[in-house]
Amino acid sequence: MYAMLLLLLSVLLILAPLVLLLRNAKRARLIRLVDKIPGPPSYPFVGSELSLLLAPRNKQWGLLQMRLRKYQPIMRTWVGPIAVVHLTRPEHIEILLSSTRHLEKSFAYKFIEPWLGTGLLTATGGQKWHVHRKMITPTFHFSILDSFVEVFSEKSEILVKKLQKEVGSPGFDMFPYVTHCALDIICETAMGTPVNAQEEAESSTYVRALYDISRLITRRVPRPWLHNDFLYKLTRDGRRHNECLEVLHGFTKKVIQERKKTRLNSSRTISEQQEDEGIGEWVTAERESGVHVIS
Repeated sequence: MYAMLLLLLSVLLILAPLVLLLRNAKRARLIRLVDKIPGPPSYPFVGSELSLLLAPRNKQWGLLQMRLRKYQPIMRTWVGPIAVVHLTRPEHIEILLSSTRHLEKSFAYKFIEPWLGTGLLTATGGQKWHVHRKMITPTFHFSILDSFVEVFSEKSEILVKKLQKEVGSPGFDMFPYVTHCALDIICETAMGTPVNAQEEAESSTYVRALYDISRLITRRVPRPWLHNDFLYKLTRDGRRHNECLEVLHGFTKKVIQERKKTRLNSSRTISEQQEDEGIGEWVTAERESGVHVIS
């Protein structure tokens, strides 16, 4: 027994350095190949994102565009230890999109999974994606979309009224107006529940949670020290993230429960109507035949 344990320990001591060596060799090769692609300077731990993180939020998109113009058509950046390759030409993107091998989505999608799960948006191409895609396709049929035209019109009229106060201004941010309108439409059509995002954006807990979690995920992606789930939950952002999840999931569950209840009540009503119709037909037939059945 002692000899066997000694043998196993010896094998582990030999294999462990070999595994680490092979892993480090693969990692070194990856770094060497990726760094052949043009891109901004990288630094330990933060990668290439330091200049983006130090820039004001309203300047970050412009800085990214400047990078792409400088290093196009293919640019590499590092988000901590993670390599990111940016493509700018359609012919290069087409090669990836038409591939049946490279189906796994970007690492950033894993930060959306606690919110949206592994559905159509986040699922890697495969059986699950195809099943969900097949399920959702009929909902975009013209006959179904036609039934929502009234909602589209109502919410669009609210949007126009909101935009009227900006007439004559030198410039304004369209994003909140459009996103609130889109949120109103998608919630009332897809979920059957109005959220009044355009009228009650400031007071709506759901709308505030939706915007906050989107901001938190966007903030988390370029910061490698926030990628670890355990450490992230200890931060202020992580705690707010969990609060938002409770609000969003609670709202979704409430809608599902209400729709199930409505469907169940509707089924019961139809069943009762059919039963009443059946009794009526039976009584009518009994009277016409002159035969009375006593039970």
